[in-house]
Amino acid sequence: MHILPLIILVVIVAIIAVAAALLRPSDRAAKPSGESPAYEAIPALLTAAERSFFGVLQQALASDYQIFAKVRLADIVRPVKNPSRSGWQSAFNRITGKHVDFVLCDSERLGIVAVVELDDSTHQRLERGVRDSLVDSALASAGIPVLRVSARQAYSPAQIREQVQSLFRSHERVTKNAA
Repeated sequence: MHILPLIILVVIVAIIAVAAALLRPSDRAAKPSGESPAYEAIPALLTAAERSFFGVLQQALASDYQIFAKVRLADIVRPVKNPSRSGWQSAFNRITGKHVDFVLCDSERLGIVAVVELDDSTHQRLERGVRDSLVDSALASAGIPVLRVSARQAYSPAQIREQVQSLFRSHERVTKNAA
């Protein structure tokens, strides 16, 4: 009768040992079969153009807003409840792999107030235009205004601030007319 607790103890120890071996990081996970690593670090979160523009956004708007860079679209909008699970999933799949360049949030509760997209020459390509249309449509549907700024060598913080204020005035008029 004393053997049953011993068997249980041996089984528990074996389970713990297997779990520990599975959870332990191993060189095999990083380098399968002696191959090179599966991933590498990207040198910077933003491209040089995005970083330059981010600095201007900070100068122009940081006193009024929190500014976040490279935010996944699915983290700021979501499909509305849909009686069809597959309809909801399909709508979610269309946005999940996309991101926006900059999100402006109110400082108090970090509520999203606008999106700023920096458009370089790649935005003139057909596939990029389709992507931009989807992003703009999703944001408009969610009531989030979008400011698209063409990439260039230099920006004026005062001009950017005015463009954002104008965006808010325009969005306010549209919202009032829709109500």
